[in-house]
Amino acid sequence: MTAVSHIARHRRSGIVILCSIFAALSMLFVLPPDSAMAADAVDVCNPTSDNGCVNGILQDADKKAIPDVTVKLSGEEEAETKTDADGKWAFSVKDDGDYTVTIDESVAEEHGLQSSSATVTIKKASFDKQRCVVRFDQTNDSAASGSAGSGSTQSDSGGSGTDSGAATTKKSGSNIGKRIWQQLYSGIIFGLMLGLMSVGMNLVYGTTGLQSFSHGEQVTLGGLMAYVGTQMLHMPLVVSAIFAIVIGAVTGLIQNEIVWSPLRRRHVGTMQQMIVTIGLSMALQYTFQFFFGGDIKGIVKSVPDSFQLGPITTDAPTLISALIAILVIVGVTLFLYKTRLGRATRAVSDNSALAAASGINVDQVVRVVWVLACAMAALSGVLLGVYLNGISWNTGATLILLMFAAVTLGGLGTANGALIGSLVIGIVADMSSLVIPNDMRYASALAILIIVLLVRPQGIFGKQQRVG
Repeated sequence: MTAVSHIARHRRSGIVILCSIFAALSMLFVLPPDSAMAADAVDVCNPTSDNGCVNGILQDADKKAIPDVTVKLSGEEEAETKTDADGKWAFSVKDDGDYTVTIDESVAEEHGLQSSSATVTIKKASFDKQRCVVRFDQTNDSAASGSAGSGSTQSDSGGSGTDSGAATTKKSGSNIGKRIWQQLYSGIIFGLMLGLMSVGMNLVYGTTGLQSFSHGEQVTLGGLMAYVGTQMLHMPLVVSAIFAIVIGAVTGLIQNEIVWSPLRRRHVGTMQQMIVTIGLSMALQYTFQFFFGGDIKGIVKSVPDSFQLGPITTDAPTLISALIAILVIVGVTLFLYKTRLGRATRAVSDNSALAAASGINVDQVVRVVWVLACAMAALSGVLLGVYLNGISWNTGATLILLMFAAVTLGGLGTANGALIGSLVIGIVADMSSLVIPNDMRYASALAILIIVLLVRPQGIFGKQQRVG
């Protein structure tokens, strides 16, 4: 018995020693060797839920790339890299805080740059939507600007996926009034793009009674096709946008002819059709991920110059995208109210059986609506990709609930209602980020939706229907 207890004591001592050695070795890996964490210098940085991005293109006053220049990142994490042949550089950071990017002052003086450093702020709560772009060819007051990445991402703005906020250089005594105007402006821009998506979705619902969960993937398809056009086929952006719109319209026609028209002829209920759209949405999402990968695809690579419009900071692509969205929505409204086919579409939306009895070809109207809705979704994907500096495989999926909220808030089956609902959702979502965490901004928009539906269940412009 004594020998057994002696062996047991030695065994316990050995176990204690092994555990102590294992704990000591673990501490070597857990404890950082230095107080400053190390960021990663990468060729291309894509923001995710685990990392944010600080990147840019170093150019001289004539917009020519400056290669082989050392760029240093300091702050919560530190790193160093050199610009490539196109003047590009990028850092991937894992901690939130303020980061300062610097280049040698002699390089700034040699190339006529007005600044050799810039400071940006990374918020850990919005890593997957934050990409801080730094430029040294401007003064420190506007040296850095951030834009969202989906799908996400990236989201944006949306955002959804989509965030349309900007990360600017820190200035002492910042005016809260300017931030309010900036958020209001961002909300309007995001609302217009959301409206471009939602109007088409509402037209489909009005003519067929189908709420399509796969409409978000039509948005993603448009952005990815624009990426294919600009980055793989090397076409100009305008030509790539037209290419994406045509692809979107063709897919709308194919969907209707192969899937939805046969289901309608078989008198399959709208609930069953809606379940089909959920499956189609998942199939398209993972098809996009398989062919394009899970990272964010940039439609354009250049960094646009920002400028001031009163208290608002913006750039030319944002204004052009908003103008295009407005023109298309106005065009669709004129189509619905001023053309024979548009009036037929409204008649089918009001009562398809009565429209068919009056001689309207309902199938033809529905076919046109599917083509128009998917073309508009593809265009919105292009504009969103340009606005957010990228498109991801799940960008549309992150926006689909906001689309449903917009069309329900405005009134199901009403095109103008979808636009108003989208503007309300966009403005409330962006303005609410002034007082609540950024990742909760969509919750406030959905809360507005619930309140409105409690007061007016048919939505803002919807018609009250008698049941029973």
